[in-house]
Amino acid sequence: MESLPEYDDPGVAEVVLQLDENDADLWRQLRRKRDFELRVDEKSSQLQDHASKQQPGHVTLTEASISVELLHQQARFVKEQHRELEHDLMVLKESNRILQQTFQVPPPSRTERQGLPRNKDFLAEEKARIESLQVQQDQVEHLRMHIEGLRVEKQSMQQNQQVLFQKQRNAEQDRNRLLGALQDDRNTLNDLRAQRIKLLEQRTSAEKQIASIVSQAHGSPDGQPVHHRHAGQRNSRSPDKASQTLYKVPGSSGGVRGHVPHDAPLPQSWFASSTPDIHRTHWTSFEAEDSSAPRKAESPSFGGRIGLDPFQA
Repeated sequence: MESLPEYDDPGVAEVVLQLDENDADLWRQLRRKRDFELRVDEKSSQLQDHASKQQPGHVTLTEASISVELLHQQARFVKEQHRELEHDLMVLKESNRILQQTFQVPPPSRTERQGLPRNKDFLAEEKARIESLQVQQDQVEHLRMHIEGLRVEKQSMQQNQQVLFQKQRNAEQDRNRLLGALQDDRNTLNDLRAQRIKLLEQRTSAEKQIASIVSQAHGSPDGQPVHHRHAGQRNSRSPDKASQTLYKVPGSSGGVRGHVPHDAPLPQSWFASSTPDIHRTHWTSFEAEDSSAPRKAESPSFGGRIGLDPFQA
């Protein structure tokens, strides 16, 4: 044990000692409580086990009581038949005694002789009645055996029914698990379909952007972008100014051309650049040609090529 601190005041030391004793007592009671709870749990589990073991015994006892009741009924029926047979035997004995007394008397008269066949008929009827009772007893025994066989068959069918119920529950559980797996697969397919649709939308958007970029890059016949082309058109000459410059060529006044050693360039050639095109890496080339060779001026409206530079003419 740990050494307790010493106190100068004996009252404080006594209180501390009492508290320690109370604490130890509480811990001891707590351990006893835990042990008691464990024992209670153990006893309850044992009680449940005994109840589960006794349940088939109760069922068997109920069936046995029913069988005993049936046997009691059959025994009462047999006793009633036995009493009836005893009564019949007593009647037969009495009749035999009367007949013996009759045989000991002097020979009967004519009337008494007529009564003898009646006694014989009575004996025959009693014998037939006894035989019928015996047949009924045999039938009762046969029915009892048949009922016993039906009871055994009923027990067997009840056991088979329990087995079938268990199989049905297992099948329902398997079906529920299969339905859950199918639902999970369906959800997975839906997610994949949604991802595929999203990817297709992204692909379509990317294709639209690429098509827009390509259309902007190839919007003009000379290969320049659209905004470059508009800037070039703003800096180029108008068709009116080009025609005035063209008609100032010597020999073209009055609407009749004079002797001109070379044809004047087309008005559309004013829109073309006189400088040779150099290879630009950001342009897309659709024709396989040598990038080092200078390209000739090209008419923007007809797309034809002129072998001679218009400014060289």
